[in-house]
Amino acid sequence: MVYPIRPRRGFKLSSIISFVVILSVLITIFISTIIGYNTERKSLFNNTIEMNGIAALNLSKTTESLVVSMQKSLKVTADYFSDVELRDRNVLSQLDFFMGTSPYFNSLTIVDKSGVIVSTSPNNLNLIGSKPTSEATLESLRLKKPYISKPFHAITNRLIVMVSHPIFDHNGNYKGFVGGSIYLQQANIFRDILGVQASTTSGSYFYVVDSSGNLIYHPDKDRISDNVSSNPVVQKLMQGLAGAQRVINSQGQDFLAGFAPVPAAGWGIVSQTPQDHITNISANVIREMMKFSAPFVLLLVIISFWLSRKLAHPLTRLATYASRLSGGDESLKPLTSDVSWNYEANQLLDTVAVAFNKLREQKEMLHAEANTDALTGLTNRRTMGAITSLWKQQGTPFSVIIMDLDHFKNVNDRHGHHMGDEVLKFVAGIMLSEKGPDDYCCRFGGEEFTMLLPYASEDEAVQVAERIRLRIEQSVTPIGESVTMSLGVATFPEVSEEVFELFKYADQALYQAKRDGRNRTVAYSSLLQLTRI
Repeated sequence: MVYPIRPRRGFKLSSIISFVVILSVLITIFISTIIGYNTERKSLFNNTIEMNGIAALNLSKTTESLVVSMQKSLKVTADYFSDVELRDRNVLSQLDFFMGTSPYFNSLTIVDKSGVIVSTSPNNLNLIGSKPTSEATLESLRLKKPYISKPFHAITNRLIVMVSHPIFDHNGNYKGFVGGSIYLQQANIFRDILGVQASTTSGSYFYVVDSSGNLIYHPDKDRISDNVSSNPVVQKLMQGLAGAQRVINSQGQDFLAGFAPVPAAGWGIVSQTPQDHITNISANVIREMMKFSAPFVLLLVIISFWLSRKLAHPLTRLATYASRLSGGDESLKPLTSDVSWNYEANQLLDTVAVAFNKLREQKEMLHAEANTDALTGLTNRRTMGAITSLWKQQGTPFSVIIMDLDHFKNVNDRHGHHMGDEVLKFVAGIMLSEKGPDDYCCRFGGEEFTMLLPYASEDEAVQVAERIRLRIEQSVTPIGESVTMSLGVATFPEVSEEVFELFKYADQALYQAKRDGRNRTVAYSSLLQLTRI
């Protein structure tokens, strides 16, 4: 008896080919997405934490200047009353005069050596003749020297910080002190100078703490006077350290924080951005990438199904090609001559190639964004660090020029940040036109730029810096007027064999140029010569 052979059921050849092609493309998309996400996230993490470090440092310098100015103002007042009878009726009017000319304090008070208030301005609370018992008052009387208090509730029940200066007569006899009060939960000099922080889409903000970790400035006024000394960043500030790091704050929130001390007051500045912001931006980039890729993937699916009906050969070669494609082999080239007789196979391979190249272009675009400044197109700070690290490893001598636009805040205030950005791009164009073929132009942050000049001596770097400075000074910028720039120069390895110190010394030379009147170039070696003298 002959039994009929039962046909073996299986998948259609066209279905198998379509499945392999689509799966290969999806795997390629998945791998590219993961790479793009990680690259973007790492770049944003580094840039955010570096920018917060720069912001904290700049704010600390502003606050340092503010504190020094407060102390000088109080010293002038104390000197005036050194030989004046503190209980004289004219003391109040003179104190009102000093209060009217001082922008720093919400109120001024004179306390004699016995701890009695002899005059206040404004005199609207009838405190004259009273004897405050706050720790700040007692400490000022005990120390008999300039003093900045911790936050405390005054007899008026206001939360304040008091800055005091002793009063001595011409014979050196202690007469008491003059104290300036800053009302922390009301309009005060901090909010005038540092600004009232508006809410941002990133959730970034900054705050100020005193030497004991008490908040003395915070966008949430209800948190002022809270002790946040358990915060690891605040603990470093209490040790006088500066830097930037990821931190879990006192409320259990994950932040990328930059921090810097204010030596004159023992305070510290923290500028921070929520870690979630970085994750959300990275996820949005990937979503946009997927949205951009979706039409191409859909087109690929449609074409694959249509072409698979026509394909019968060469299955082995197409399967090998798809397997290599799914493995991310970037050296893979489209099949042409070997299957040129099969029009359908050529179309399928061309479609796969289009999708693969598009994804590779997006990957390269993400890589370029991670290494360049989006506004000016110059090399960013992260890539600059990689270049200098490589030169140090190779023993390549080089010079660094750090440049900072003078009074750039006035440009933004008068013309708006959009025109400020146009000025930054204009400056970047001048830098690129003056650089050599092996030089690098970088945006260091804000209005600060850097040039790296391999094998350039200090004199050669100064010449380049001066050319750039003069061109900027003599050019009409997009705001219709010229701007000026201060520059600092340092050379590796003559000045330092450590890249970090080299940038620090170049930055010191830059700030010397600022102190000398701006619109000039200062080499660090000239600072060393002045030190020796």
